[in-house]
Amino acid sequence: MPTPTSPREPFWHPASHLAWQLPRALSPWLTDQGSLTARLISHSDDQFAVKLLRQGWARTHTSELRLLGVNAKHKMLVREVVLQGRGESWVFARSLIPYSSLNGKLKALRNLDNRPLGALLFQDPDMTREPIEIAAISAHNQYVDGDYLNNEDGQVWGRRSLFRLQGNPLLVSEVFLPAFVASL
Repeated sequence: MPTPTSPREPFWHPASHLAWQLPRALSPWLTDQGSLTARLISHSDDQFAVKLLRQGWARTHTSELRLLGVNAKHKMLVREVVLQGRGESWVFARSLIPYSSLNGKLKALRNLDNRPLGALLFQDPDMTREPIEIAAISAHNQYVDGDYLNNEDGQVWGRRSLFRLQGNPLLVSEVFLPAFVASL
């Protein structure tokens, strides 16, 4: 069984290993291979926004480095946002982009600000996505700021995937917050 390498790192598993225990309403959202941004825009009746929490060069978790195929000395752009629907915080998203991936057309990834990364990813016909991993994340895990985890059962569900744009890797993790689950 995988183990986290820091208190903030969730236990990530292949989606197929957890399919039987996923919440019924959330399962299609966790396992969908398409654009989460497009689905959220539709689900929110076009009342969608991206709130940038932080973006900058930072250290990452061991399992993230492993998926990206880089070592701990590699510079990593970390972007954390909250995707909002109908004025509520629905999804916490964490994107990791190795410095070596920020070349050519991908330089634009440095300056997304409040624009959704998903819109850029899914408009590239050469983009590839590796299989989704899923985690049940405890409110005590600290992967997501506790202010967004105001649910009674103390657990949220997240997914992550490695994408490749022009052959360059980037990792996107998305955690579905209690307000989103309540909207289903």
